[in-house]
Amino acid sequence: MKKQYIILTLLAVLVFAASSSAQFLGQMSPASVIPTGSSKIDSYLMVGENSIGVAGQFRYGFSQFVEGRARLGFIDPEYGDMNVILGGDLKYLIMPYDEQKNKFDMALGGGFEYTKLGGTSFLGITGSVLGSIPMQLENNKSITPYARVGLRVQRVSIDDQNINTGAGTVTVEGGSDTKLKIGANIGAEFSVIDLTDFMAEIQIDDEFGFFFGINLFEF
Repeated sequence: MKKQYIILTLLAVLVFAASSSAQFLGQMSPASVIPTGSSKIDSYLMVGENSIGVAGQFRYGFSQFVEGRARLGFIDPEYGDMNVILGGDLKYLIMPYDEQKNKFDMALGGGFEYTKLGGTSFLGITGSVLGSIPMQLENNKSITPYARVGLRVQRVSIDDQNINTGAGTVTVEGGSDTKLKIGANIGAEFSVIDLTDFMAEIQIDDEFGFFFGINLFEF
């Protein structure tokens, strides 16, 4: 229990320390939660309209219905310069799959994502609804299609810039803007090798993209 409280506290600090971002990290997990006290580490590739990057996520099962996640990514926009993305979220399973009653899992989630590209920072808090359908295949393999719809408060901040005009340096004052955004993610988790899951996903948002991932460790 002490381990759970420590990890939950760290995730809560991450979620509320940053206020919110453009969506770059995707969903990359179904609505179901991993078992209480267990952990998973995933790694994946992000290919967007205007960027490419890699990311990793650490998932932890706090209870039968709650899962937390910390995320770290590195993104290279089209104009160059590698940038860091930070993210974190919590997921609450409100409707677990039951073969007799519920044919799918449904969860509510909330979290943040932050990155700074050049002189522009993106900070976004998202609330989302997530559903997935576990489907058993032959030889104990499975595939779990999932979809997420998220409503995001996004704040974009632009730093002041000093521009050399030749006749001197002019300072252009920056600013910030906050908007309400909506986005969706559609993907699937494939369990075709023992102890290893593969993921593929399409994102429909400000940054349209594709994601391809693999589960590295479970413990």
